[in-house]
Amino acid sequence: MKYQRDISSILKFLALALVLFIGYHTWLKPAYLTSGPVSRQTPEPLPLQRPPSFALPGTHEYPSWDVPQSRLIDLGQAPTDALGIIRDEVDKGNFREAERRLMALSNKRVGKAEARRYTASLWNNLGVQQEKFGGSALSVKAFKKAVASDPANPLAYMNLTQAYWELRDPAMTSQFLNRAIRLNPTDPFPHLALAELLLEKGDKTSAITHLNIADTQARYDPHLRSYRNTLVAKTNTGNSLQPLAVAKALSPSVKPAADDPLSTPNPRGNLAPPPSMPSADPPPASITTQVEPSQKPSSHRDSAHFVVQFDGPDDQETWVRIRAILEYAYEEIPPKFGQVPARPVKVVLHTGQKFSGPAGTPHLADTLFDQKSGSIHLPTEGALDDLALFSRVVRHQFVHALFHEQAKHDALTPPTWLMEGLAIHLTEDPWPDIEESRQQNTPLMPLPSLHGPWARLPSTSLPTAYLTATAAIQHLVDRHSMYTIRQLMNVLLAGQPLETAMQQKLSLSYEQFQRQSAESHKPHESERGS
Repeated sequence: MKYQRDISSILKFLALALVLFIGYHTWLKPAYLTSGPVSRQTPEPLPLQRPPSFALPGTHEYPSWDVPQSRLIDLGQAPTDALGIIRDEVDKGNFREAERRLMALSNKRVGKAEARRYTASLWNNLGVQQEKFGGSALSVKAFKKAVASDPANPLAYMNLTQAYWELRDPAMTSQFLNRAIRLNPTDPFPHLALAELLLEKGDKTSAITHLNIADTQARYDPHLRSYRNTLVAKTNTGNSLQPLAVAKALSPSVKPAADDPLSTPNPRGNLAPPPSMPSADPPPASITTQVEPSQKPSSHRDSAHFVVQFDGPDDQETWVRIRAILEYAYEEIPPKFGQVPARPVKVVLHTGQKFSGPAGTPHLADTLFDQKSGSIHLPTEGALDDLALFSRVVRHQFVHALFHEQAKHDALTPPTWLMEGLAIHLTEDPWPDIEESRQQNTPLMPLPSLHGPWARLPSTSLPTAYLTATAAIQHLVDRHSMYTIRQLMNVLLAGQPLETAMQQKLSLSYEQFQRQSAESHKPHESERGS
């Protein structure tokens, strides 16, 4: 009988060697031995070559281009009942009442650190909303209160920096901007603002240091890049630097002028308002009657982004104030959606008609907007009595004009819930009746029932319809990102059916999406009710 040798130990050794070999090539070798080729394959930063439509990059390599950072602070649960009431007033758009309560609260001196931080967030969010219709001259007061309540809040400090820059406020000192840089180390804007301030003082060496720091950070933002290039050009001249034209101080009242300040580009882009806005904050007006759709012979006046048509007597003073609100929307909203209008948006001002209608939802804006022509229609009589409401109506129509331009003729119209929910999400404007429905934990409506026009819906169902739309869009944003929503909208506006578009861009059926959206809304209901 032949001797049979035990080779199990050899097999174990070979198996161990094989495992080590595979592990080496899988993890260690790419990390160390191939660093050269990998680095060579890394693409160089793309030059800024934006098409006229300002379409944002369709990739995930540059997430900063996906959804611009919101200037609002997520409030969450209020630490006290008084602060919760103020939060609700801000959410409902009752800004004057919210400001009154905040001022009374400030006089009582909020004690606990948590309450002070929450108060600062309320002031910040109030300022962001006020800026939409009153400009930096109005919002700067709220931002100052926010920073005073919580000096370490980076977002509130950045918003105050922006307001100071817009107003050319002397409080924007080198010390102030250095603190803004410490709180927001990755934001190039305070570096650029400080560089401009240093150049004005003749300190070119220090200014160049901050311009170099902002170079990489501002590379993919065309507005900040343009601002930086302007400052760099100043460093190459021997002349003393004059304040940039885009930073003109705001005046409490806006008057028509030959040199339109709104035509100057804003270096902060979607994160900042245009340099001229109306600053009045008059008391609210009652909304009672509807506007007749008839239109008389009218006159025109064009601007870079909007062309106005007067249905009735020309009212240039009112148009200047309305245009300021529109220009703010033009700077803020399109970068979020990734599309800027290729042509001027038509605005029809009905100067002989009263601005009136339900104020709790965007229904008034949807009624006024012309779906066939894509033009914005605005009755002007009494419109500026409540700038907060009027601004919401203007901005909501502007988003629909943005959608209308992208849609192809004779194509299927995207579901109304998608258009309305996205419009509310992009404007970030509060609507009282929608917020009230949210607080009451009103059951949502089935999405298929909200596909067509909402004109046939009972008026009592409209707040729930808009709430359902906003909840569905919020689920899309949380689960799939704004980039995916833009892709979905592009496919829908090109004429694809909803089921096909969702399968293609979301990799799930419409029925699955409805279930997911309804389930995601349940935690918010319980959280809001607690």
